[in-house]
Amino acid sequence: MIIYGEKIKLRAIESEDNAILLEMMNDPDIEMMVGGYSWPSSMAEQMKWFSKLENNSSILRCIIANKENDKAIGTLILNEIDMKNGTGHIHIKIANGSERGKGYGTDAINTIVSYAFSELRLNCIFANILAHNEASVHLFEKCGFSRDGILRSRVFKQGKYVDLLSYSKLSSD
Repeated sequence: MIIYGEKIKLRAIESEDNAILLEMMNDPDIEMMVGGYSWPSSMAEQMKWFSKLENNSSILRCIIANKENDKAIGTLILNEIDMKNGTGHIHIKIANGSERGKGYGTDAINTIVSYAFSELRLNCIFANILAHNEASVHLFEKCGFSRDGILRSRVFKQGKYVDLLSYSKLSSD
């Protein structure tokens, strides 16, 4: 199934997406703006990861593709899907380049949130954003997410601990 937004479509990850996935994984600018950690990865490692992907009811992994030309421009993940409590954790990455700043991220988040609330019957979508990632803070606030709080010194980046900002959006918002 493909989930359509105004400018984007959210589709399954395909083998031809491995190049952009590897590019984003190895991009030091993206690494500094997201939680967790990564290390240099090869195409062989990327292909091995891809070969192990399987459907999982608690994780929805999507490629964000330009609706007009199907060019992959990023990823959107809704994980930690908890059907009992109606919650899901959202993550987004847009590849560096000319696709940024064109509203694709906004459309992708609004599209998956609408899908999660109407089709999955979730009640709350939440995101944790590194405090220094001003672009993501702006993006989630633009999409109607509210700041819930600060998780102090939660992630280690560039030799120091940084705060995570906790955001959420309810189906009633």
